[in-house]
Amino acid sequence: MTRRLGTMAALCAFGAALGGCAIVGKDYERPALVLPETHAVELASGDARSAANTAWFELYDDPELRPLIEEALDDNLDLQQAFARIEEVRARLLVARSGFFPRVDGSLSTGAQPQANSNDAVFTLGLVLGWEIDLFGRIRRQNEAARAQLLATEASRAAIVTTVVQQVAATFLTIREIQAEEAILARNIALQERALDLVELLHRQGVVSDSEVQQATAQLAGTRSLLPQVVQARLVSENLLTVLLGRYPSEIGLSPFDAERQARGIGAYDLPLGVPSALLARRPDVIAAEQQLAAATAIEGVAIANRFPFPTIGLGSLLGRTSTELGSLFDDGASSSLNSWGPEVRLPILNFGRDLGNVRAARAQVDQALIGYRRAVQGALFDVNAAVYAYRAGEAQIEPLADQLAAAERTLFLQNLRFRGGVVNYLSVLDAQRLVLSSELALARARLQRDLAFVDLYRALGGGWSPEDTPDIAVAAGTGTR
Repeated sequence: MTRRLGTMAALCAFGAALGGCAIVGKDYERPALVLPETHAVELASGDARSAANTAWFELYDDPELRPLIEEALDDNLDLQQAFARIEEVRARLLVARSGFFPRVDGSLSTGAQPQANSNDAVFTLGLVLGWEIDLFGRIRRQNEAARAQLLATEASRAAIVTTVVQQVAATFLTIREIQAEEAILARNIALQERALDLVELLHRQGVVSDSEVQQATAQLAGTRSLLPQVVQARLVSENLLTVLLGRYPSEIGLSPFDAERQARGIGAYDLPLGVPSALLARRPDVIAAEQQLAAATAIEGVAIANRFPFPTIGLGSLLGRTSTELGSLFDDGASSSLNSWGPEVRLPILNFGRDLGNVRAARAQVDQALIGYRRAVQGALFDVNAAVYAYRAGEAQIEPLADQLAAAERTLFLQNLRFRGGVVNYLSVLDAQRLVLSSELALARARLQRDLAFVDLYRALGGGWSPEDTPDIAVAAGTGTR
């Protein structure tokens, strides 16, 4: 028995060595992509630090926003679901790795064996050992695919992290801007109420006509009608923010509106922008797409290994007892021991194109994954450009709108003086009031668009997540494609 076990161990070692000698299919190589020479991003030197490497808690300079993002990263349901998917894929990787090792199963079987009496069955109880020698790399390719799927899933989770950080920041900023609109409307309503009181007093004194009173009344009513819509928008945004935080929809208690904070914006606007190839290397969706391509390449190798004429070579062993009576399996007198071991070979001969079809399907999946990877790179560059354009446009609007507001406020002041002096009618004052209100709202919304573009640019650059425990995957700049 000892000699058999020693011989079997030697044969196993030989099989393992043999399995390391050949592997079918293509090893994954990152496709070379031709990146555009010009970008919306104003490139610094080749070693420029990327804003993506700046942690979100360093970039978003608002003490009230930081704990909200931290809560979302802990409790957001999309992130929790992503973590659960990672655990599933890790388990599948464990399943794939088990193929490298022998398996031992318990077996109780019955078979026909003609006898002189009425009982012609034989019962076998024992332990069955089986081990497939990975002669052509099928199991290794399966492990490559499973590992790539795990890396892709982890990158997808990182992509959700960037999205959650962006959504929380954007929703928070939207609420702040809506608070600014509420404050603007409340202030203008108060001003228009005082103006209406004055016009009514002057009407009673016979200085102004009833038409001017009605115009002032109509303008006040129109301004008041805007306030419920703004309050509704704020409440909906607050509900959205609580959902992002992993809570049930509800109002959220933020600090009162601060005009100075709202004018200052979200924080740092001087973004250090690295070269696009380095930026894309950090984009988790690009990483996920590349790992999907790597997985598809490995799966193609599995399909090739399963195809004729490659045999599947393994080792098997059975250690147990056999008897013609089920109850006598452990009776030395009525049963006998059964020990067998040896190699097994399975050679596909004819399956009417099944394996060939699997190879072609796997190759088509590789082509699809390659296109998906190229689209991810394309989409990443588009996102960066679009965010830069939006940020520049928002930033360029701030100063002109601030000048417009200052001029509108000066116009209102002068028109009030002229009205009191009897130079103009009250319609001129009403026009000036409308201009002030629209200018204030436009400036608040432009500041929001600038801040939202800033947040979106940070996400587009791949910022907002930690690169720890993530493979160093870069976009290769070169010529041609696969």
